[in-house]
Amino acid sequence: MHRRIEAYLAYLAAVRNLSPRTVESYGNDLASWEAFLALKGRDVEDASTQEVRGFMAARVQAGFAASSVNRALSAVKGLYRYFQRFPGPAGSGTDPARDVEGLPAGRPLPRFLFEDEMGELIDSASGSDFAEVRDRALLELLYSTGCRVSEVAGLRLSDVDLAKGSARVTGKGRKERVVFLADSARAALAAWLPFRAAKAGKEAPWLFVNARGNRLSTRGIAWLLDRRAAVLGLGKRISPHAFRHSFATHLVGRGADVRVVQELLGHANISTTQVYTHVDLQRLREVYERAHPHGSKR
Repeated sequence: MHRRIEAYLAYLAAVRNLSPRTVESYGNDLASWEAFLALKGRDVEDASTQEVRGFMAARVQAGFAASSVNRALSAVKGLYRYFQRFPGPAGSGTDPARDVEGLPAGRPLPRFLFEDEMGELIDSASGSDFAEVRDRALLELLYSTGCRVSEVAGLRLSDVDLAKGSARVTGKGRKERVVFLADSARAALAAWLPFRAAKAGKEAPWLFVNARGNRLSTRGIAWLLDRRAAVLGLGKRISPHAFRHSFATHLVGRGADVRVVQELLGHANISTTQVYTHVDLQRLREVYERAHPHGSKR
């Protein structure tokens, strides 16, 4: 890989604090960009706008989704902005991607659970052994806070204040925010802590652990949720992100201000949060179609 691409990726990780997965995705896109230019005998530092458009067209023809094409364009645009800000020995050159626009891409409505479905899923963890008590605390916390699965997996015992009913989480870009614990989440966590202490010991910092006393991974959390949904027969796959979507959808549906929901979710941009106003309209339409005597889904 071109040394200046490597420097840019290091900059994204160390200075911009992007997640390892995002940096990896950008690295793959830029490796494809470099390979595309190599076939034309060109270098990343002397590419043209026409070649950027050709790269985008090649990805469309290869069958990439609009979102993937736009992400690749974002990676290329970011690279040349980096070149402009930190010129190399040959100078900054021009920005060939500046005037290239992305593809129009509709944003799909996020998948979520209705309130009764969420209640049924949480109540499925009703046993008194290690796994059941842990899963109940995990489900309650996910729904109560709307946290990302990586944020929950990264929670330390010291991050949680049961007395105040809050927790401090570290989100994207290593930004910290405070989330709140409903009474049911506080009770479930209080019931979980003795099990956790017996399994993990005093030295383990993590709030959620597996049967071996190690930190419960994001993949482990996803597997637990999917298994519970399958056993219940909800008819839909339940990812950890579905809890986040449900949290936001239910708040908006009950009248919460979208900017408050933005703060609770840790979104940098209000436009990311506004999708939940559309989700709520879709939810109302589905209820109408099922309930109205002439509804199409009766």
